[in-house]
Amino acid sequence: MAKTTTTTVSTSQIIAAVANKFTQLPKKITKEVIAEFLNTVEEEVSGGSKLRIDKIGILQVKERAARMGRNPQTGEEIKIPASKKIGFRPAKSLKEQVTGARKVATKAKAPAKKKK
Repeated sequence: MAKTTTTTVSTSQIIAAVANKFTQLPKKITKEVIAEFLNTVEEEVSGGSKLRIDKIGILQVKERAARMGRNPQTGEEIKIPASKKIGFRPAKSLKEQVTGARKVATKAKAPAKKKK
């Protein structure tokens, strides 16, 4: 399988990009706005809210039930306690942009008329 290289974009790079788009907005203010946005996202999700961000997706905390598992080395059964995880579901537009696939809506055919 071919290795793919990915680029990591930092928060400071996002701040610079947004500040460059809005030349009248200083970088310092842009940094404060983005920092506050990220803090709000963190507070809402950790507080149990389902957070929908347009063009990005939905973040929410999901409960994982307790279950039985196996130690792969010994084969011994172990109890895995209940836990929480953060779930992310990408927005349709983001998914289409990343995958390049766009579903084409097909028109449903009308049922044929019965002859008398």
